[in-house]
Amino acid sequence: MTVRATSTCRWAAALSALMTVLAVPAGAQTDAGPYGFSVQVSLSPKALKKLTDISESVTVRSFYYGTMERKPTRADIKRARAEGREPDQIEITGDTATLPAAGGTAAMAGRGVPGADVAAIGKNPVKVNINVFSARKAAPDNLLDCDLFDDAVAVARAKPIAITCRLIGEAPE
Repeated sequence: MTVRATSTCRWAAALSALMTVLAVPAGAQTDAGPYGFSVQVSLSPKALKKLTDISESVTVRSFYYGTMERKPTRADIKRARAEGREPDQIEITGDTATLPAAGGTAAMAGRGVPGADVAAIGKNPVKVNINVFSARKAAPDNLLDCDLFDDAVAVARAKPIAITCRLIGEAPE
């Protein structure tokens, strides 16, 4: 029994040491992939009432991008012009999440970010642009005017991103 107790104590000490090494800062997001983060969407009282009255949802969409680490080649420039983008930019599809009319927290997994695109960005930061709008299930047009977020993924992962929405034309509080 003494041997087993000693083994258990060693195992517990090793686990405790590992947990210390793997500690994540308070508020950090641990349930997402390496490019995942959370978005906390809140609505003004008027926006909440309008979306609830018509049974509309809220869409959260992320878009990843970055600047190529190397200088673009002629082929890169030609392809970028044909696609209507800057030659040194890497554009990466992001995530889409749907929330109820009341808003809430959207988990953006970030799992679809291709390794080849990240490699092309190299030491430059991978950035993310987040847009929030009405889902257009009950109304054909967007009804919301929401805050925007556009920064490095590292900033997005540090703590949940707070986005506030109001009706288009509604004065900010």
